[in-house]
Amino acid sequence: MKPLVILGSARSDGETRRAVNIAFAPGTIDLAILPNAVIGGYDYDHRNAGDGFGAIAGAMRDADGIVFATPVYWYAMAAPLKIFFDRLTDLTENLKPHGKALAGKSVWVIATGSEPVLPEGFEVPFARTAEYFDMRYRGAFYLHTGQEAGLRDADEAALERFGAKVVAG
Repeated sequence: MKPLVILGSARSDGETRRAVNIAFAPGTIDLAILPNAVIGGYDYDHRNAGDGFGAIAGAMRDADGIVFATPVYWYAMAAPLKIFFDRLTDLTENLKPHGKALAGKSVWVIATGSEPVLPEGFEVPFARTAEYFDMRYRGAFYLHTGQEAGLRDADEAALERFGAKVVAG
């Protein structure tokens, strides 16, 4: 299985990208880096239909599975990923075939942050969105990036196992 990883960090080379690199060996994923794609906010009249959202939506349609990767900002997903999630509405309006093609796909999350644990409720938007599109939410992996070296080391080893499970399907 070759999942699509959608990197939703404002920094394409930060801790979240490092987490993706730990989880997945080179060549085992397709990678969409949201800051590299020009994606406008949701527009009721779809005036931004020609931006970068459609290409990533097509990659989601074609992917074996989807991994959303984001740092935790203010107890929630980062802004680039939130804008992308707002645009998922396009999959129910002007890109309906793409949205319908998501049914049955597996979805995971990789989150990074300096707190010892993932904030309560963080996974709700991912799980509910997966449910809405009839996808299977498989859970989140949280990589502690703070000062507690013991947590970091243990998390990185577990992240490698998480990535192997995702690729295995």
